[in-house]
Amino acid sequence: MMKFNFTIITLLYVQIFIAQNLSPTVVNSSGGVIQNATHSLEWSLGELAVSTLSSPDNILTQGFLQPTSNIVKTSDYPDENYFLAFPNPVSQELTLQTNIPGVAKVWVYDVSGKLVLQTAFQQHIDLKLLDSGLYVISLLNAQNHFLHTFKISKI
Repeated sequence: MMKFNFTIITLLYVQIFIAQNLSPTVVNSSGGVIQNATHSLEWSLGELAVSTLSSPDNILTQGFLQPTSNIVKTSDYPDENYFLAFPNPVSQELTLQTNIPGVAKVWVYDVSGKLVLQTAFQQHIDLKLLDSGLYVISLLNAQNHFLHTFKISKI
């Protein structure tokens, strides 16, 4: 009996030590991992934006998961500061402001990716006919090239 108790206690201690071996984890509803010999790509679904916040102890990433982010700036791609959309959440009318020339169209997508509204760019967009939920707003030029995309909540 003494041998049995010793074995059980030893197994419990071993399990505790193994259980405390923590590695980076992801908490999300869906996603996946693709790996080869030199690279690993991890992603989570349900995030419309990709951003990373880090501290000395943690890295919090939404969308694609990576330990570091390299942001490449090109002269053709405007900064996010050039686009303002308010109020967010919106109930009836969304106000858009930009100081980038060439914005010609506004497309509104629901979370399933369905195009629910197409209009010429104007400062005030009427959204009162849309159901409550999350929407992705895309600003395009006259040649249908995406200039900027952001999300809003409709209440």
